[in-house]
Amino acid sequence: MSKRLAIFTIAIVAAFMWSGVSRAQTASPGQSGQAATQTGDDKWKTEKWNTPSPPEPYWEKIKSAPAPKHDISGTWDAGGVPQGVQPNGAYEYPDDPEHVGHDVPYSASGKEARLKNKPGTGMGQFPVAEVNDPVDYCDPAGMPRNDLFELRTLEILQKADQVVILNQNNDAWRIIWTDGRKLPEDAAPRWNGYAVGKWVDDYTFVANYVGMDPRTWLDNVGRPHSDALKVEERWHRVNSDTLELSVTIDDPKFYTQPWKAMDRFVLHRLPDSYDISERICSATEMAEYNKVVGKPVDPTPADNTKK
Repeated sequence: MSKRLAIFTIAIVAAFMWSGVSRAQTASPGQSGQAATQTGDDKWKTEKWNTPSPPEPYWEKIKSAPAPKHDISGTWDAGGVPQGVQPNGAYEYPDDPEHVGHDVPYSASGKEARLKNKPGTGMGQFPVAEVNDPVDYCDPAGMPRNDLFELRTLEILQKADQVVILNQNNDAWRIIWTDGRKLPEDAAPRWNGYAVGKWVDDYTFVANYVGMDPRTWLDNVGRPHSDALKVEERWHRVNSDTLELSVTIDDPKFYTQPWKAMDRFVLHRLPDSYDISERICSATEMAEYNKVVGKPVDPTPADNTKK
């Protein structure tokens, strides 16, 4: 399959999987903004439901107040396509021709595990009928892929003993405990693992995760992880309207050293009235896609005789 055809099939997958919301609502912030600029439509300022994101120039004109201390709460825009979507892999390590040789530090067992994964994008993409990406079957993306694929809009809530992250993609949520508890040892794996966090200074909150399910991929090009994976999220509040996210992968079984998948990735604060639209994987529509396009039914014997 050519890369152009593969990209086309991926677009079809998206059309089938992310249903229930109009094209304008599911477009990336940059795309939504471009449409608004071209049509003079400022719905993002007034629309109360399925709010479009502001155009990119909006962020450049904001005069931000200083960052509040010990506060990363709010609704945050991760930039859409290609920034937050990261179609070709983790933001700092995209798997594309411009980054040949710039790859993550696989161990021998990590490289072996990587070769078992068959992504639909990147340098090693496979025909759509052979792709074994778990999210194509509506499995949860898990952590850290929640950060490293389809990172679009997040809402962050802070409580006395928790930080709660609500992710637009698949309506996923996760809890980071801040009550001083220790991370579990040898706990049953979970899609999003187990997380604890703390403030390391007035403007930087660090969360650490363990116990992620090894069935999940790290990113969209099939980078794997083992049961030894540890993930660090570092959230830094730059000012009132800007949040930076860094994500470090530490998996001594599959990688020879820790590596940064995101390094001060910028998120912009959206208005408090912003209504996040749904982006939910539909298993029934994915099955229909596979039937019609991805894995069509073989012709019946009767059909084979009509040549």
